Amino acid sequence: MRDTLLACDKLTKHYNGNAVLDNLTLQARRGEVIGLLGLNGAGKTTLLETLVGYSLPDAGTAWICGQDALCLDAATRRRISFVPQRDELLDTMTPPQYLALIASFYPNWNDEFIKRLLRDWQVPHTQRINTLSIGQRHKLALIAALGNAPELLILDEPVASLDPLARRQFLTELVEIASHQQTTIVFSTHIVSDLERVATRVWLLREGHLILDAELDDIKEQMVRITVDSSIVLPPVVSTKVLRQRESNSNRILLCRHWNEALQALMERDLGAEVLIEHLSLEDIFLELHA
Repeated sequence: MRDTLLACDKLTKHYNGNAVLDNLTLQARRGEVIGLLGLNGAGKTTLLETLVGYSLPDAGTAWICGQDALCLDAATRRRISFVPQRDELLDTMTPPQYLALIASFYPNWNDEFIKRLLRDWQVPHTQRINTLSIGQRHKLALIAALGNAPELLILDEPVASLDPLARRQFLTELVEIASHQQTTIVFSTHIVSDLERVATRVWLLREGHLILDAELDDIKEQMVRITVDSSIVLPPVVSTKVLRQRESNSNRILLCRHWNEALQALMERDLGAEVLIEHLSLEDIFLELHA
């Protein structure tokens, strides 16, 4: 089994009396690319900040490389990179000056890799950072996070301000980094198609609760939408698979997990009525879970 680089147990966080994170237990193993999904306000940013020790939980514990996230030593901190939604760049510097400063803290800084990214992502070299566009600033923040070849990379909405070409370039780099460096990557996004392109695993939050934690391939293969007449009584073995259900006209629409051909045969044989079974895209699954 691959070793676990990031984990949390019963992580809980409240704001103004409301549970933003509610008893979350998670782990991320070496080389996994985990996409964190959820509506605005679901707790994604709070979870990422708490996992890396930037925010104090009310209960529970987070660990990075076996150490409490609130008490990481310097050597462990050099093994991780975190890019928040709002960058923390130094506005009076040029991009090369800023990257040289960051590089001074990391003995394993990959200068040739960073120069290539600056060129390929077309980040201006001579302008001060405060004159860059939002997208250019975000590219620079991402580049700065990659130079130390991190073992753990945490990204909060990394492509939100990037144009489609820059998004594709960045996602391509993520895949390369994860596969060649065995870097563990956790990134939040609201662009489901981007997550579907690069993630190997999905965490889905809803109102601070973890409602899905699974391999992406398993989700797409084993999660289906079933449409049946609302008067039909489901077999017990099918009822246990239902994650979510809603009414539409005279039909019941069910989102079921851990589906297989045997269950489909059971439905068709025992119910004696028309049953529509659909395999879904990740975006459709996300929408069904929030219907």
